[in-house]
Amino acid sequence: MGQSLEMLLRRLSVRQRTMAVIAVLLLPLAVLSAVSMVVLNEQEMAFRDSVEESIHGLIPLTTLEYYLQQALVDELLAESNDSVPGFAGLTQNIDKSFSGISVGLDSADVPKGALEDARQSWMQARPAVRRLVQQVHDQQASDAATALHTRAELEQAAQDISDARVALSNALRARYDNAASQRKSQLHWLMWSWVLTLTVAALLAMVFLRSLLRPLQALTRAARRVDDGQTGVRVDISGRDELAVLADCFNRMTANWETTQAHLETEAANDPLTGLLNRRGILSRLDAELKQHRLRGQPLSILAMDLDRFKFINDHYGHSTGDRALMWVAETVRGVLRETDHLGRHGGDEFIAVLPLTDHAKALEIARRIGAVVGEAAAREAIYPKITIGVSTMPEDGDQARPLLEAADSRLYAQKNRRVVDDAVSRDQPS
Repeated sequence: MGQSLEMLLRRLSVRQRTMAVIAVLLLPLAVLSAVSMVVLNEQEMAFRDSVEESIHGLIPLTTLEYYLQQALVDELLAESNDSVPGFAGLTQNIDKSFSGISVGLDSADVPKGALEDARQSWMQARPAVRRLVQQVHDQQASDAATALHTRAELEQAAQDISDARVALSNALRARYDNAASQRKSQLHWLMWSWVLTLTVAALLAMVFLRSLLRPLQALTRAARRVDDGQTGVRVDISGRDELAVLADCFNRMTANWETTQAHLETEAANDPLTGLLNRRGILSRLDAELKQHRLRGQPLSILAMDLDRFKFINDHYGHSTGDRALMWVAETVRGVLRETDHLGRHGGDEFIAVLPLTDHAKALEIARRIGAVVGEAAAREAIYPKITIGVSTMPEDGDQARPLLEAADSRLYAQKNRRVVDDAVSRDQPS
């Protein structure tokens, strides 16, 4: 899932990806913030309404109950012809409170029995309270029976009012408890919504950062490998964003660099005229072969070759002819050597051949074949030079490049001197 989402993100540019992730993250957070504000505002309003209902419903009942108790204590009805002030307003307020509570209360969160008990208690007490509001006419203090009857009504009215207050208090408390439970549930829902939203936002942020960091890390590792001199380094980053374009440019750049490096190495190690290894190339190949043969204890031979009459060809036929002669010698010797042998131009008209896994006798045989092929062509064409070859072998002549080359050169010049002597003797003899 994460991989597919990451690949989907890489189809977008970095800018588009950033804008999309910001939009995806901010939209749920904005909606959840708005919902949280609405829910908390509704809870505040519900709490305020609950407090107002308690005040408007319970305070008139409590006040009326207090007045009735005071009337009982002072025997106000028996001793005075005046009604208790405020009874008429209290009864009206209580009527309005019950009407409002009946309309506002929901049967789902308030027990019907509690509200009905409170209403019945009030209806029972209301006639007695109304009589207290009216003016008392023609009552004598000596009328004990009437006073007792009135006191009994007062006591009954006070009890009914108390019952109504208790029942209404229970009803309001039930509603408050239910509202508190709903608020707690809403708060839990909001909390888990925030947790889920923040978790999803964190996962999206991680995928977004991963889609940016993984290509950058791959490019960094590849750049370090190139810096270490490794070849064939490529970065596989799919997508259509800037990082994929950067990876493609990096791959093309490394490919061009490797091609250029190969050309430079070829030019540094090859002779441009003959195509053979140059002095540096053949000496480097010699060192590598010597190292391998020393470890394995195997023989290796060197042929040091020098062209005869090459200066004469240059002076009489021109340098272009001399160049053609060098190329012909290189091609001819290359044809005699084996595929495993290495041939290089050591400088001027000097050549070196490295013969792996070759003892001295085998090297002498190869040198004789080369001399014979080149000599036959030189006998037919004056523009072709002859060749002199010196042979050295490891380990007889040493196991390092320098003593082997010196031994081969010494034998080469010994042959040249011997040939000069033989030519001189031949000229001095009578025909």
